[in-house]
Amino acid sequence: MADTRWHVIAVVCAVATRAAAAGLPCEEERGRTGIALAAVEQRLAVGAVDEDSAAASAGLRVGDTVLQVNGTVPRACADYGRTVREAEHERKALLVLVRRGDAELPLALGARTWERVPPAVPPAPRAEAPSVRAMVEKPAPPLPPESQVTLEELTRAFAALVPPERPPARLANYQHDLLKLHRQTEALAARAAVPSEVAAGLRTVLRYYDAAEVAWAAQEAEREREQRPRHLPASEGDPVPYFADSEPAATIEEFPFLGATVAREPHPALLGGESSGLWRAGQARSLLWERARVELARLTAWLGTR
Repeated sequence: MADTRWHVIAVVCAVATRAAAAGLPCEEERGRTGIALAAVEQRLAVGAVDEDSAAASAGLRVGDTVLQVNGTVPRACADYGRTVREAEHERKALLVLVRRGDAELPLALGARTWERVPPAVPPAPRAEAPSVRAMVEKPAPPLPPESQVTLEELTRAFAALVPPERPPARLANYQHDLLKLHRQTEALAARAAVPSEVAAGLRTVLRYYDAAEVAWAAQEAEREREQRPRHLPASEGDPVPYFADSEPAATIEEFPFLGATVAREPHPALLGGESSGLWRAGQARSLLWERARVELARLTAWLGTR
């Protein structure tokens, strides 16, 4: 019985490993070879050939089925990667046998492949949270007389949503008031009662309030999962799980400063699927509310210069 159980576990691990590898491109030393392979039906096929690369010069084409690389039959990315690393280490050519249609073609990437300098990858632009900072550097637009009182009332309602000395205590009430602010903002914008840049500034502040709602909802979901009584307050430092394809993950990406609240990022699980990440949602909510106040103060000060 024990032997059977271990055999089943081994099979499950092997299947999961193959499934995880199937969707991943084989790009070992692509910067020098110019080739990316993809797993197709227990074989590797050419998925991409970069222009002006060693692979393009050798005659490789997208769709070619790779039969051998330097005498090795690569059935997975690991096989291909091991062979490429060995060729690179020994500075020898890559001899690639491919099937194209009904023909088998021997192609070669010469030893000078390894002398190529991989193209420099420009650094990604630094992500920034949404802000009205750039907008308020310009003169504030004039407002129609009839919208003056309405806008002042709305900005006061924005400030009252999360007063510093008395933050909201119930998520449902917060969601109700936030929805009302959204509707009032869009009503002003639809009537053209305020200039478009003013409406954009209000929407920017609302994005912070919306993100705080996501964090708060994550906290509440964890409370319900743990069946924790509502009268027991949650600590800002309590970690809450989240997954890569989720609202919390999108919120963390949109507001980079929330990276400080992430205790562990999501990562692939051993047997397929995904292991959750952890973030301090209570801390994230407080940070978002604090930043919302800063953005709202910038906006109202700017509007006061009209």
